[in-house]
Amino acid sequence: MEIDFRTQDWLDAQTVFDFFRHETDCMDKYGRLLIEPRFVVAIGDDPVSAYYAAAIAKQAKRQFGKYPNLLCVGGYGMLSKHLNRLADGTPISEGTKLRMTAMRLGNFPATVLDRGNNICDSLKEIAHYLTLRFASDYPLIFCVTQRLSKLLERTVEFLPQQFPEIRRLNAYYYVPGEDIREVCQMYNGMALADGLPLLSEAAALYDRVGTERYVGHSIADFDRMIPKRVMQAGMWLSEKYPLRVARSPFMAPRQYGKLFFNVLKHRKDVEADYEQKIFDWIARI
Repeated sequence: MEIDFRTQDWLDAQTVFDFFRHETDCMDKYGRLLIEPRFVVAIGDDPVSAYYAAAIAKQAKRQFGKYPNLLCVGGYGMLSKHLNRLADGTPISEGTKLRMTAMRLGNFPATVLDRGNNICDSLKEIAHYLTLRFASDYPLIFCVTQRLSKLLERTVEFLPQQFPEIRRLNAYYYVPGEDIREVCQMYNGMALADGLPLLSEAAALYDRVGTERYVGHSIADFDRMIPKRVMQAGMWLSEKYPLRVARSPFMAPRQYGKLFFNVLKHRKDVEADYEQKIFDWIARI
């Protein structure tokens, strides 16, 4: 599937993803961890998060002599609920897919938390899990995709205000830089329908973090001034790709239909690409 990443839409998407990125704060410039994590968290709909988590877990073992606990977090998303399936066709959650990935990358024992259907619910589940079984102030490292990182960090920051009974998570972040071409792949579903899911995600990221729509409701205010070029890119993408900006996917019926039928057509291609990615990650880790 050929995609021309030189078009304005893709340049705008890269601009949005690059600006709304939370920088890695858990390691120094030499790649050594600054803290000993009790937990490493893979989260979201992209299996690459499990690869990042496995890499950080191995780094922790080298430095501190023991592996941290792995948490694999994620429910059933708009796209992932159609892609993440067992061999017999049984749908599985994002958290389960992340756990399966982590196990194949190093037989890491992992706990699945998959009752949340959005980032806020998933973070509440993490906080409740830690409070009930451990301590909510244990250091944990979120191993997260660039495109999810700032939205996740802003939601973590706002969580105690939204839910006063929840203590602030002692959160750190591992966020490798990602080129748009690396992210737009079949294995994570982002290359389906000529990259429609990823362009829609760029639009949704700007809508959630770059505007006032969610501030004070589920996320903390953005902590930097947003340049005009980023606002222009985000607003243009939001108008053109409303699939994940709208309250319901049916507010963008043509895009939703195109994506749904592409999922059905290319589900086997997605699985084959995922299998190849596993071999690539094993070789690197």
